[in-house]
Amino acid sequence: MNRVTVVLAIDALEYEKVEEFDCKNLKQEVYGKTDISEFDQPRTMVLWSSFMTGENKEEEILAKGDEEMWNTNYSLEETFFSEFENPRVIDLPGYSYVEEQHEKERKMMKEFFDEDKSQEEKKEIRQEYNQFALEHHRETKEEFLKALKEDHDFVLGYISAADVVGHLNFGNNTLMKMIYDDLEELAGKIKEVRDDHLLVLSDHGMEAIGDFGDHSDYGFWSFDEDCDLEKPKLTDFANFLVDLD
Repeated sequence: MNRVTVVLAIDALEYEKVEEFDCKNLKQEVYGKTDISEFDQPRTMVLWSSFMTGENKEEEILAKGDEEMWNTNYSLEETFFSEFENPRVIDLPGYSYVEEQHEKERKMMKEFFDEDKSQEEKKEIRQEYNQFALEHHRETKEEFLKALKEDHDFVLGYISAADVVGHLNFGNNTLMKMIYDDLEELAGKIKEVRDDHLLVLSDHGMEAIGDFGDHSDYGFWSFDEDCDLEKPKLTDFANFLVDLD
């Protein structure tokens, strides 16, 4: 098999949870926190757009407004993915996002926080929301692992479960451990399929707000071998990945 560069892009993977649950496959050889202090609003679309273009896109993305920003769609030529001959990028916000899936997730979350909803209604919404998110998670994992066996020189799989489920359930440590155990298993499976460079990267982490979760002011990264990254910015990874041997 030809060499391939692999990115496991996990939305809201929290450094402290990786440590708490001792996720060795996610930590790899070297790992740490990313520096996202240059962003005033560390939002998903802002951060992944900046990662893939290698430029801070916060002003450009926020100018679109809360709804329109989710329709962002960079072309291959506008991203560092174009430096590879046959890249495959799965479900990444701003590039290959499954819009219908994530639009429904946002709608259900908005319904959950509707003050007119009863506690029983909120319970039902949360259950449906979690099931919907986890089904997409399973489908994305399968697509990602399948892509690793195909003829690509770059494969990125975006995994949203830690973020989506975390927003309504971060205070539920049992459920979050289940999510992190699954992500840990996925990282292990990737290395079984491909013995190539693997970058694990999150856009931001997550902190508990009561039962819920909100974005933290740093992200997570790890790499399969020692490298000169210490507390990298998201915009540093474009050149880093392109320049790998």
